[in-house]
Amino acid sequence: MRSPSLFLASALALTFMVPAQTPGSGSATETPPSAANPAEAGKPDGAAPEPKGEPKDEPKPTLKQMFAKFHPTEGTAKIGTMAEAKLPEGWLFLAGEDGRRFLRELGNRPGPATLGVAIPPDFEDSDVFAVYSYSDEGHVDDSETPDYSQLLVDMKEAAQAQSEERKKAGLGTVELLGWAEPPHYDKTQHKLFWAEKLKFGDGEGLTLNYNVRVLGRAGHLVVQGVGGMEQLAEVAARNQELLRVTEFVSGQRYEEFNADYDKVATYGIGGLIAGGIAAKAGLFAKLALLLKVALKPILVGLCVIGAGIAKIFTGRKKEPQAPSA
Repeated sequence: MRSPSLFLASALALTFMVPAQTPGSGSATETPPSAANPAEAGKPDGAAPEPKGEPKDEPKPTLKQMFAKFHPTEGTAKIGTMAEAKLPEGWLFLAGEDGRRFLRELGNRPGPATLGVAIPPDFEDSDVFAVYSYSDEGHVDDSETPDYSQLLVDMKEAAQAQSEERKKAGLGTVELLGWAEPPHYDKTQHKLFWAEKLKFGDGEGLTLNYNVRVLGRAGHLVVQGVGGMEQLAEVAARNQELLRVTEFVSGQRYEEFNADYDKVATYGIGGLIAGGIAAKAGLFAKLALLLKVALKPILVGLCVIGAGIAKIFTGRKKEPQAPSA
């Protein structure tokens, strides 16, 4: 008869005995694939090997990265030294020379009065933007209430007369077809906006001329919305955003006008809409309008939509938009 101690020793020996290994037995001591090939570590069993040599998709650049060479700013944008715009989230501002360079690369010729360009968050899809400039022609008296219907008739006649002169000079003609959006002036905020439908030469499409004016102590800000006629709703929405957030700084505001020191414009609200030339009685001097109104606020960016914008951003492709009817 075995002693109890011998029996216990035999049982312990059986418990810790390691079985002999055979190839393919799948025991816990078999070398795992990850140990043999570290590159396979962490992959689930049966996973297909990753393709080699294929380029990975690069992350899409942000709007700010797209405009990096124009040094865009966000938040509160300084409009020259006399105003500022507290831009909504996602908007960018190309100030001063950076904005002018952007416009030059689109084929335009901005002057020193151009103070910057505002870029909305949806620019990559819409190509809509706005150009800021300043007119120092003086304080605009807003006491008149123009008859906008009659104003349009006068403006059409003046534009037609000017087109005849342009045609004689071998230049393209411009026809004012009507309001795309009638004028609206807020006397409390001293802010004005309107939009015109224009036709240039024998072109098939129409052109949108969207205008915003913010009146100040001795001049006014001009905000020119740029976009196609078919984009009226988008251009209007973006310019209304800018209208709400753009203000003159302290010392330059409309209500701070001092008649003893400040220059006064020779026109009122009607003349401001028509181009800046108006008689005191509110009727337009047609000859003066013909000679002096160069439609200067019109279309700072006639060639900006489509390919003109695409060429600025390397690698960006965009299908051309069909001309509006």
